[in-house]
Amino acid sequence: MQNNVPESIWAPGVPEKINEDDKLQMDQLVSMAVDYLMKNVIIPKGFKIEDGFPRRELPNIVMKKDGEQYAMIVIPSIFPHYTVINDELRLKFVGICKERNVMPLMAPVGYMSIDEARAKASIALKGDVFKTTFPGFVILNDSEHQDLGIKPDNMFRP
Repeated sequence: MQNNVPESIWAPGVPEKINEDDKLQMDQLVSMAVDYLMKNVIIPKGFKIEDGFPRRELPNIVMKKDGEQYAMIVIPSIFPHYTVINDELRLKFVGICKERNVMPLMAPVGYMSIDEARAKASIALKGDVFKTTFPGFVILNDSEHQDLGIKPDNMFRP
């Protein structure tokens, strides 16, 4: 029987010495998150990708379904942290989306190493294996300070 469970290239635990080149950078985490969303949410739920893909600028993904267009900013986080978009960028993004009649979304994607020690240390290393979480899209608004927590009243779950 073949084992299809991916294995980390790292030995168990937190490495004694970690080079900066060994760490996943934000652009790599965003790429991983976009790939995850495309394969596990966007395509399976029947969304059509609009306006070029992949995108290097914001929004990361523009998609359409049932006549409604959505623009999203993908925000990856490393367990146990929950990263959100800052107010200045959120307000600018929401304003642009309103002008174009597009629903603005934040896609929080969380990563946690399958190694308990690396997970507790909040370390994301190249070649490691991660558990991925995605609670749903957060609908962004133009209030001065939006609560970006995962709450049913501000979520979009297709």
